[in-house]
Amino acid sequence: VWLRNDLRMDDNPALRSACIASDEVSCIYIYSKEQIKLHNEANCKIEFIISNLKDLSSTLKKINIPLSIIDSDGFSDNPSKILDVINERSISKVYWNNMFGTDENKRDQEVQKILNNNNIEYETFDDQVVYSPGTIKTKEDKPYSVFTPFKRRWIENFNIDFLDIEFNYTSKNDSGISSNVDEFNFDFKKTHSVDMSIWNIGEESAISILNNYLDHKVLRYSKDRNDPIIDGTSRISPYLASGIISSKRCILEALKKNNFELDSGEIGIVKWIDEIIWR
Repeated sequence: VWLRNDLRMDDNPALRSACIASDEVSCIYIYSKEQIKLHNEANCKIEFIISNLKDLSSTLKKINIPLSIIDSDGFSDNPSKILDVINERSISKVYWNNMFGTDENKRDQEVQKILNNNNIEYETFDDQVVYSPGTIKTKEDKPYSVFTPFKRRWIENFNIDFLDIEFNYTSKNDSGISSNVDEFNFDFKKTHSVDMSIWNIGEESAISILNNYLDHKVLRYSKDRNDPIIDGTSRISPYLASGIISSKRCILEALKKNNFELDSGEIGIVKWIDEIIWR
């Protein structure tokens, strides 16, 4: 499983599918200082990602899935890096969740090409969205440019089965491969002064923060969200941005608090779900 913007086990379709299909699974994460620099990633975000990689590695280890960090010069060497791992470990199939950036799409096409040329199976999934990109269009078969009609169509086509994300992982066979997360040289130097204590590390923390917000503050969201002096938002953006929690998990937990209503019921919950749909 090639982890990217999906540093979690919960609602991770690539990881789930690999675990269903195989008795032996390993994960990789490709880390590139050059790519981080090119995309001008914030220093606090890099620290957050590294810490969450370590947390995820510990969680995966409990079910005998090693997480290997692969050093990279940038997107261009990803196909060859992945092929090296495939050959070293006799991998029969590769799984990943899609990303939507221009660079990422071009990189993924090159990875698919090298896998096809070497007769390696692969399977990809859309984990960041409820509907595959481009499937919700206007009556003229064009992309929506205004949110409200987009949301209306989103709701019209919605089925609760889209949020069938619960899955119990079971232990895999021990591959004999050890995670290298703790030993890997990320060459990271903390230069930021951001207080990151608000955002505890790990997907369990993310889900806990989400549930606490939905239990205590979401009903006032439509009013409080516009007042900066009030602590009225969920504060889960960093987790969503790095894939430590999924949009589907957010929508599902919110719907549980609103009798599974998307556009009626508690206005605070409806507005909060709107923002996840917007995202």
